[in-house]
Amino acid sequence: MNRMRTLRMVVRHELRALIADRSLALVCALLIALIGYAFYNGLTATENRDRTVASVLDAERKAVEANVQTLHRIETGQQRPGPFANPANPATIGGGGAGRYAVIPTSGLAPVAIGQGDMIPNYYAIGYGSKVSFMYDSEIESPWNLLNGHFDLAFLIVFLLPLLVFALSYNLLSSEREAGTLRMLLSQPLDLATLLTGKVAVRATAVIGIAAILPVILLLIFRPEARGAEQIAGVALWMGLVAVYGLFWFALAFLINSLGRSSAFNALSLIACWTLIVLVAPVLLNLAVGMAEPAPSRTELTNRTLAIKAENLRSYDKLFHGDYNYVAKPDALLAKNGRIEMPPRARATFLADRDMDAKIDDLLKRFDDQLRAQQRLIDRLGPISPAVIAYEGFSSLAGNSSRRYLAFKAQVDAFHDHWRAYFVPRILGGRAMGEAELRSLPRWTWRELPAGETRADTRWRIGLLLTLTAALLVAGVLRLRRYSIA
Repeated sequence: MNRMRTLRMVVRHELRALIADRSLALVCALLIALIGYAFYNGLTATENRDRTVASVLDAERKAVEANVQTLHRIETGQQRPGPFANPANPATIGGGGAGRYAVIPTSGLAPVAIGQGDMIPNYYAIGYGSKVSFMYDSEIESPWNLLNGHFDLAFLIVFLLPLLVFALSYNLLSSEREAGTLRMLLSQPLDLATLLTGKVAVRATAVIGIAAILPVILLLIFRPEARGAEQIAGVALWMGLVAVYGLFWFALAFLINSLGRSSAFNALSLIACWTLIVLVAPVLLNLAVGMAEPAPSRTELTNRTLAIKAENLRSYDKLFHGDYNYVAKPDALLAKNGRIEMPPRARATFLADRDMDAKIDDLLKRFDDQLRAQQRLIDRLGPISPAVIAYEGFSSLAGNSSRRYLAFKAQVDAFHDHWRAYFVPRILGGRAMGEAELRSLPRWTWRELPAGETRADTRWRIGLLLTLTAALLVAGVLRLRRYSIA
């Protein structure tokens, strides 16, 4: 009871001292400004992606109506069909003329971490073309590489929050000792642990409170999607992850201050720790993952793709150079009794794309398997850097993580197979498309990752950071027993 009373006295005194010298106010004001700017960047990026998704879905709706109207004009003799713009031709519709898109929506918490949001596609135009032509034409970036490129809330918390913590906490005891006041303070019924705890508590409450609460207030004001009941748990986990990450750095400052060295030594030690934890360790982790689970060669993919294309050109040479009688007889393109004459080149293109995927599917599967293996390895080795632990958690809560992107690719892959299977009998059998079929083509549906998995992963990260924080505090308390005030 006496210890708690003493702690409250230390807190009140420290708060008055910080208010008087304005250091806490300056740091908090800077943090508020940085949060506002970071949130603005994240919100802008999210709104841009939302507009993109809305525009492609609108384009899909308009494409359906345009195909129906064109088909009606052709059937009534108002317009002649073309070989590459005939909605009755299943090859035209299946090859991309339907305007179908597979899209991944942004989550309610998307503004808190851009993550891979501006690097990965949030939509794919669906056709029967080979997957290699539209799903494997870009690299998936590691969370750490992307972390260096975006000033969002996740960047601010992971990178800059520790520096603000250091600015307030590098000289908690050393300044008292250097000013000659520490001996006087300890002549009172006050021990070093209580004194240091009170000093840390004032600073941690202010800094972590702002870092954890202000973004949530902004999110609830400017992001209506974050106000739903399903999002509340994610918001709470975001606050918890920010809080424990901030506590980790305050615990580190507690430990460094307990060593009894000079203010300059403390500052240099904290910066060195920040460099190792935030800069060096994640880079080493990235290199280790790349060496342990190297991705298949892009050169191999390109060379194999070119070889298969050349082989397909030879296999379907007759179709590619078939009789184009519709040039002289455009009425040959008209549907008759539910049947349509397929242009040879359209049939050849469909068969070549189908063969491409059949022959290269094993290599594409290796790409996806390797990306999943890399993510699993990052999850296992992530504890070497609290920065990686926190950033991966922020990206997961925001819905901009590697795991969600890989799920999107897997679902697009399955939908692409379903789309192609739908058109196989129509293209090979010469079955014409009617208005009813144009309106009832297979539609894309995104299946969100189970919220329970994301929450469990975040809780694991919070628990891990709490464990590291507790270890630092215990080490600091033990070290204080050997603290010299001379």
